[in-house]
Amino acid sequence: MPKFFEFGVSGGWSREARWQRDFSAGTTSSGLAAQLEQGRLCGEVGEALFPKIGYERSKQQQRLGSFGVKESRRRWLRRLGHERTSTKEEYSRSSSRFTPQAILQWNRRPVYSGVPPRVVVITSGKGGVGKTTTTANLGMCLARLNFKVVAIDADVGLRNLDLLLGLENRVNYTAMEVLNGECRLDQALIRDKRWTNFELLCINKPRYKMPLGFGGKALTWLVDALKKRPEGSPDFILIDCPAGIDAGFITAITPANEAVLVTTPDITSLRDADRVTGLLECDGIKDIKMVVNRVRSDMIKGEDMMSVLDVQEMLGLPLLGVIPEDSEVIKSTNRGYPLVLKKPPTLAGLALEQAAWRLVEQDSMKAVLIEEAPAKRSFLPFMGG
Repeated sequence: MPKFFEFGVSGGWSREARWQRDFSAGTTSSGLAAQLEQGRLCGEVGEALFPKIGYERSKQQQRLGSFGVKESRRRWLRRLGHERTSTKEEYSRSSSRFTPQAILQWNRRPVYSGVPPRVVVITSGKGGVGKTTTTANLGMCLARLNFKVVAIDADVGLRNLDLLLGLENRVNYTAMEVLNGECRLDQALIRDKRWTNFELLCINKPRYKMPLGFGGKALTWLVDALKKRPEGSPDFILIDCPAGIDAGFITAITPANEAVLVTTPDITSLRDADRVTGLLECDGIKDIKMVVNRVRSDMIKGEDMMSVLDVQEMLGLPLLGVIPEDSEVIKSTNRGYPLVLKKPPTLAGLALEQAAWRLVEQDSMKAVLIEEAPAKRSFLPFMGG
């Protein structure tokens, strides 16, 4: 029986442009030292879990780790036609004519696509698939890319976004106090100390129930107020949607114009995701992308889990990212520290960073199945072949 494994290919870019884009994305978000460590982490399993461009990038970083940073800069300069930049003086003369940022492209940020601010709701229908984890890590990735981000926890009775971000002790005011006139909007916004361009807004406190007057119009008013802030409108407004398709779901999707559907490769999650997709389209949200979470390549090879290609064929949605199963997710959740900030970076954290880049540029990836050649058997099986 032939075995299969899976990887993705990002669309819309040439191979050279994709390589430069992803290489610069990684170095901007995690630093060159973390990228060298990433090359060692992704060497064996990167081909099965990551997009093709990510695996090419990991191989390039392995070369960087073996040659060193100084040698890599010389190779970049020789690639652009500066073959004689071998000494320090010649390197300084060449850099005086060209800016190092333009040569190395380490400080390049993704190209913002769409009209700001973009209101994105993260939903799934089924609980426990990773909506809150995806919201926290995508928001932190966008903030690290120098975008202004406001994350709204729309789960009133069971809010958890503040726990994943480590901000639970700083929630003094919520959106309900803003609507009741007890505080200002800037008092209810909690600014992260690690990245000051990331802010959190909770709808209500956990011990309170949702008031009868709160609905889609109230959340739309809050979003409009964020757009008209004197400090400037945010680039992204991420709404963490509660589980289910009841009143909380309808309230969360009302002000959104984009949606990220988080699902896992199991039949119960896919049924709920298909139902939620229909409700989002009926509400007028046409830009829907999918994130497949908790993917295990060993189970896909053993045909015990549906592949990402099967999930995409069932739902018919563009693929934003594939997040592998990672034990570091639970550790980061318990510590209140987003996974994408961990050094050295983990496999799931790197996949979330790539998903954030695609979200900024409104790009998608394509799942591909490749058949492995069966192992060749020896003519002398009794000798161990």
